[in-house]
Amino acid sequence: MKMLNDKWLAALVAAGCIAAVAAATYGCGTGSGAMLPILCWGVVLAAGLFWGLTTRRVWRRLSERQRYRFLFWSYAVPFFAAMPTVELLFAETLPQFDRLGLKLATAAATGLTIALIYDFIHKNRQNMRKKIVAGNWKMNTLPAEGVELAKGVAAGRSEVCACVNFIVCPPFTHLAMVAEALKGSDIALGAQNCAAEAKGAYTGEVAAQMIAALGCKYVILGHSERRQYYGETSETLNKKMAQAYANGLTPIYCVGENLAEREAGKHFDVVKAQIEEVVYNLTEEQFADLVIAYEPVWAIGTGKTATAEQAQEIHAYIRKVLADKFGAAADACPILYGGSCKPSNAAEIFAKEDVDGGLIGGAALKAEDFLAIGKGFAK
Repeated sequence: MKMLNDKWLAALVAAGCIAAVAAATYGCGTGSGAMLPILCWGVVLAAGLFWGLTTRRVWRRLSERQRYRFLFWSYAVPFFAAMPTVELLFAETLPQFDRLGLKLATAAATGLTIALIYDFIHKNRQNMRKKIVAGNWKMNTLPAEGVELAKGVAAGRSEVCACVNFIVCPPFTHLAMVAEALKGSDIALGAQNCAAEAKGAYTGEVAAQMIAALGCKYVILGHSERRQYYGETSETLNKKMAQAYANGLTPIYCVGENLAEREAGKHFDVVKAQIEEVVYNLTEEQFADLVIAYEPVWAIGTGKTATAEQAQEIHAYIRKVLADKFGAAADACPILYGGSCKPSNAAEIFAKEDVDGGLIGGAALKAEDFLAIGKGFAK
């Protein structure tokens, strides 16, 4: 079943308010004339307004399954519970439309109470997102150099908070040797790409099952350089995501806009499309095992710099787009910043609420710099 979205929710709340106003107008004109009907309809309208506002706030924090439960508890239960209760207590003492007002007031107040309880529970859930620093070595280092770099990272790992999850992503040629160098450490191994097919006559490609067999736990997919230089499309990336999940790999899915798109004010639209065309095709179970990396391509090698505030703005927007599909599960999805993160700016960037770490390029090629970025997280 297609998930109810904000438009459906707005329509549902609006329909309820219109019905309440219509019933209130008719009921107050035909009731007993006492203060009780006026008070009841006032409660209906006031509670209905706050109910709608609270419901909209809660909505984005809930998963698809939780949304249907929430609708049941805050709409169906109060409505059906109010009907027999009011009839039992006031059947003989109030006119019909006064009883209607009391029923709606009871239902609205009960629904508002339930919505506030949901809001309190989900607003105060502790942020348990992983803190991740992933190093994308790109097409750099020879195998022996890569081994030394991995050993250097492993040697200095104890200097960084254990709460930080380190990942290194060497070239394909290094994976087996780097995996050996990382044995005994908690540093995870990732690949920079994988094929869209499982196996077969695809000369030069490396399958997801191959990199998984070498000890990889992660794979970078959709990197801006793969999109730009090798023409990777959402269709291709959907296939690669499927291969990654089929082989137990956690995708680090990259999104981001280039300079022209940023200057044209299209950055939100670009990022949203990249998420909707790929991530929205995941199941809830797959989404729970996903890392997003935002790359401001316009701030990489252009002389322009993205501020921590700009990083937070787009990360918060990405989380909103994810929440529109996956509800509360979006709060648990790590979103990494991939725009020239360095030891000098890591702490400022990582301090932002929706930034959960970095996908590091050049600074990942020096063990001391890579580890220093990890120290950017407050313990």
